[in-house]
Amino acid sequence: MELEPKGGFRSVEMSYSYDGEDLANPRILVVGCGNAGCNMVTRLANLGVHGAEIVAVNTDRRRMDKIKADKKILIGRGVAGGDGAGGDPELGRIAAERSRHILEEALGSADLVFVAAGLGGGTGMGAAPTICEIARNLGATAVGIFTLPLGAGWRRGDEGPDNPVKIENLVKAANTLILLDNNRILEMAPDLSAEQAFSVMDQVVAEIAKGITETVTQTSLINLDYADVKTIMSRGGLSAVLVGEADTKDGAEEVVFSALRSPMLEMEIKRATGCLLHMTGGRDLTLKKAATIAGVLTRELDPEANVIWGARVKESYEGKIGLMAIMTGAGMPPVFGQRKELDRD
Repeated sequence: MELEPKGGFRSVEMSYSYDGEDLANPRILVVGCGNAGCNMVTRLANLGVHGAEIVAVNTDRRRMDKIKADKKILIGRGVAGGDGAGGDPELGRIAAERSRHILEEALGSADLVFVAAGLGGGTGMGAAPTICEIARNLGATAVGIFTLPLGAGWRRGDEGPDNPVKIENLVKAANTLILLDNNRILEMAPDLSAEQAFSVMDQVVAEIAKGITETVTQTSLINLDYADVKTIMSRGGLSAVLVGEADTKDGAEEVVFSALRSPMLEMEIKRATGCLLHMTGGRDLTLKKAATIAGVLTRELDPEANVIWGARVKESYEGKIGLMAIMTGAGMPPVFGQRKELDRD
């Protein structure tokens, strides 16, 4: 029997017998690297996440007590002495290499690994790509979620003072690299302080990991299978995130357009080759409404884009719908994120 599954693609319904076998959920890790990354996973721990283990990796022993995580790893004791990387990405990279065996032990048997980091300090810039590479070598799908620093002018391939790490190298390290621009937060809400902007971005990163994890591992209105996530993320390349929210009564178009108005990185979404869409709503979120929203977003993309979507019902979302779309394979624009230094006062 033919039917219309997720994303509007046609397939053939398959039947199988179930004899009580235990189908285990995938092992999902969320790794925060460096001070910014550890702040992100601490935010995730405060939110609570079902189905994922939280790991914090840092070179600064003084920050470890403030971090919330299931496992904390201090790397590079011999090179950083527990005092941090001092803004030096090379020191951060060496610290991760020197602690490779510890990281391999922590990441072993993982199926999906999110690596969260900020690209404004030494440990995040230096160690996070190595962690992604270790996860990939161990057979996991590695998804890097990296934030661009405030006021930074980033050029493709530029290794000058504003860009100590080539974006191309970050893309090579992970199966999918999600870049989030902190400057976008201040553009959308200019009255926020830098600290408040970082807090908002921490929340965005936490919601990305939480949303995908729980739609894979928890019973949802429409579940994302791990195979679905792997299909999109295994060869995602450079990616960006759209985040939006609207009242249920506003209709599908407004939910989608609220996200299109708030991209976390400047990009042409029609260039994206894939989209992993996650929706959250209250008890008034119906299957028909979720399918309509997915259809509206799909029309904004390339006709050949592979769109996979899921939806969850949460009581706290009564009367509203939240949308998060990870747009993969968008390619890298020649120049992006260039802007003058922002006033941080």
